[in-house]
Amino acid sequence: YIPTYTHSNMLVSSEMDVFGVAEDEESLAHSNAAWGGGDDDLTFEEELANLVPKGPEVDLEQQKQSRQMGTPVEANQLPWEETWYLKLGRIWVVRLYGRYLFIGPHWYCTIAMLGMINGVGGMFLFGVAPYIHILHTLGGILATIGSSLTCILCATDDPGVLQPPPGPGGSGGPGKPAQFLPSSGKRECGACNIIQPRGSLHCEYCEVCIDGWDHHCPWMSKCIGRRNLQAFYRFLTVSFGSLGYIVVVTILTA
Repeated sequence: YIPTYTHSNMLVSSEMDVFGVAEDEESLAHSNAAWGGGDDDLTFEEELANLVPKGPEVDLEQQKQSRQMGTPVEANQLPWEETWYLKLGRIWVVRLYGRYLFIGPHWYCTIAMLGMINGVGGMFLFGVAPYIHILHTLGGILATIGSSLTCILCATDDPGVLQPPPGPGGSGGPGKPAQFLPSSGKRECGACNIIQPRGSLHCEYCEVCIDGWDHHCPWMSKCIGRRNLQAFYRFLTVSFGSLGYIVVVTILTA
């Protein structure tokens, strides 16, 4: 609209300005009503917050008071309906032919360990034993199979994952702040929603609480705890014994 200096145009312009202001005020009022506004005391941030749908309020204090002492998970009591694998933190639990396998986040290190075991055993079987005696060939086979078997059994054994009683209730996850020393029996874990038993620890790699935590062993793919500690010692005994046998026989026949 370009104004002119005629009297009639000035009247028309004044009328349009008046009606235009009225229309703007009416549209602004409708806009405030639609956005839940109209209250001069509310800031823009408060009005915007009122538009965001709010989820159910969580009583953190009540959740904290309801935490109980964690108990080790029983694999056969996990919810296996229409599935053959579950995840606890970063540990996969796989049901295979009636056996439950606990596979940790560092499974690739276990594969590397098996490669080294079979590599050393293969060099002994094909490069040393045939030139000595058939008994050493049998010894090399037993040493390689024994080391590989104990490694697999330890790497798939249950370390003692802790969950709220009477069954799974905590999803696990990164524990904040990170825990560096085992619990004295009073520490609470918000990620697993439990009170940690004495000697347990929330592993920052497995992202679950481990009963009787000893250490995290990437070669066994996960933590070493109360339930797989014997399997770990069994692997160390067989593997180092086999390696010692291979080294000694190789040196004596060189």
